[in-house]
Amino acid sequence: MPTLDPAPKSERFYPDRVVGAHVLVFDEVDSTMDVARESARAGAPHGTVVRAATQRLGRGRFARRWESGPGDSLLTSMVLRMPPVDVGAPLSVAGSLAVHDAVAELLAVPCGIKWPNDVQVGGKKIAGVLVESQITTDGTGFAILGIGLNVNLTPDAFAGIAETATSLAIESGGPMDMDHVEDTLLRHLDKALADLVVGTASIVERWRTHLSTLGTQIAVHTRDGVLTGEAVDVDEHGALLLRDSRGTVHRLLEGDVTLRA
Repeated sequence: MPTLDPAPKSERFYPDRVVGAHVLVFDEVDSTMDVARESARAGAPHGTVVRAATQRLGRGRFARRWESGPGDSLLTSMVLRMPPVDVGAPLSVAGSLAVHDAVAELLAVPCGIKWPNDVQVGGKKIAGVLVESQITTDGTGFAILGIGLNVNLTPDAFAGIAETATSLAIESGGPMDMDHVEDTLLRHLDKALADLVVGTASIVERWRTHLSTLGTQIAVHTRDGVLTGEAVDVDEHGALLLRDSRGTVHRLLEGDVTLRA
């Protein structure tokens, strides 16, 4: 069983925010997702953020390992006690849109979102989003929104991502201040999640305009197998609409996308 750190190294408070009003900062944890979940179970309020310099067991979608070195990435997970809506897809949309907008501000270069929630610069992954929820039978509960953003990461140090990942430092030409990156990201997250409470339609449409996947020939690896075809659009909930070679349109809520030649 993972051993979670009993107390953060430091705490910060930002009364002008909802998301990120309280930030718990750790040197090292097994996973910020796990610490945020335990914090939520202990009563942590909506918007509480867990940040760690290092994760021993960081994970991404489909239980993949999240690669990072000590202090080179912004590793955060936040407790969200949202209204009783379908939290998974809307939170993934809002989270990846906020990360996109933060990266675009920090770099001032074009970036895109590979469906469903990987943020890319120049076709290489710079950030990923993970949503896990715990909903009780009475409809209450919480969600944990995890974000890994490569800040001063050197992808060449990790064989599994050497060819597919990039970082803010690489794209900007020099190291970036982690606290400034955190502040920028949480500001955009605070706005995106406030907009999500008002309604999903506008935020999904904004997210859609940044999707680099649409109009391309792709293979989508799902839990049930692989589907190939053209990514024609997304629906109002963020599901991908994929047209296969027979003209059948499939609605996909999750999957791992790769481009086809």
